[in-house]
Amino acid sequence: MLGKKTHSMNKGSLWSLPIPLGGPEIGQDEMARQRHQAMRNLRNVEADDVYLSHDDPYIDFSSAGLYLVGLQTTVATVACAATSVASCWLLPIAAISAVRTLAITSAIGFICMRKPIRIGKVRGVVTLFNALRPCVAIYISVLVVEQLVHTCVDEGSTRPGMTRHVVFHVMMTIITMSGFVRAYKPYSETDAPFLVTSAALVIVALLPPPATPLSGPLCEGASLWAAGERLLRAFLFSALYVIHVYCSPPYRNAIHDLAVCIMRCAAAAVWVLGCHIFVVWLGAIQAMVALWARFGHENALPTTNYSSVDTRSDSGLSDAELGIPPPPVLSSGNTLVTASNYGGYSGYGAYGGYGGQAFDNGYDDYKKSEVRAPTPEGSSSGTAGSDGVPVDASQLALIAQQAKGQGVSKARLAEIAASM
Repeated sequence: MLGKKTHSMNKGSLWSLPIPLGGPEIGQDEMARQRHQAMRNLRNVEADDVYLSHDDPYIDFSSAGLYLVGLQTTVATVACAATSVASCWLLPIAAISAVRTLAITSAIGFICMRKPIRIGKVRGVVTLFNALRPCVAIYISVLVVEQLVHTCVDEGSTRPGMTRHVVFHVMMTIITMSGFVRAYKPYSETDAPFLVTSAALVIVALLPPPATPLSGPLCEGASLWAAGERLLRAFLFSALYVIHVYCSPPYRNAIHDLAVCIMRCAAAAVWVLGCHIFVVWLGAIQAMVALWARFGHENALPTTNYSSVDTRSDSGLSDAELGIPPPPVLSSGNTLVTASNYGGYSGYGAYGGYGGQAFDNGYDDYKKSEVRAPTPEGSSSGTAGSDGVPVDASQLALIAQQAKGQGVSKARLAEIAASM
């Protein structure tokens, strides 16, 4: 009865009343298990934030899982091209509708690019996927624009001359050249290739190619050759777009960085969708140029973390060759030590005294000739040096006399002066 009353009360008083029959032990075990599970979930969330953060600028290009989203983008674009062709093949001519084809193609693209394909926790997947996702939308937009070109024309209208054909192909040539410029310098911050491509596209919009009645990629039953050409263009366009995104990825998963990356990569790859069929193979050349410009130079250059430091003076000779002794230093025990104090280095001017008996003799000489620098409290007549340690004038004279004893000859000085 007491247990029933306890459970019938509110939750706020549950912890303040005693629970019989081992209830507290069971509650503590359950609380410990839940606390452990909550900590594990928190660690998993923190790990996801580290590896998949929207603000994480680091992209792990060494991980193979990072390139799955590029393959996903290419497959989705080719699937959209195949859907647009199949929608016109599977229906009779009277039932073909450009709106229906556009709706089915857009649905396929949305399903394929709804989520990124990931294997493990790879840093930078979200950033690159957000930059790659517009590739399908750009391709569908090009299909819509191409379909609009063939509207507002009568079946009995006369075809225009060759002027529009010439203008269109000249503009496509300019766009192709700007794409190669971007591939040659993928990390360049200039937007000149994008501006050139935009200007050429504006001219194409003002002087579009000749229209053909009852044709277009959304309502025309394409032949096998035309269908293969569409699939090839879709593949090359998506491949070029993906390669340019990987060669010049956005710095952060922010809207302005993503927009800049998308515009530059789309401008570098869009020429494949409008060029002549006999120059489509140039897309493979552009892809190789972009990959070499981005990753080839890094592998060719030697990796040097440190550069050599020139320790010589302006005259081209070292201090040892000039016979200049090292400056006095303050050792432990407040001892002022000069070059002559170090027995192992007593033959410094003559390049000697670096081991064995010379070191032992030098150490004895050092113990005999060490100079005790007075402390600030013990010396009031000394002269303060640059480091604030008082040095007596007699000690400075002793140091100068010891340094003079290691001087070089006049002939050596004349030789050094001549070399300068």
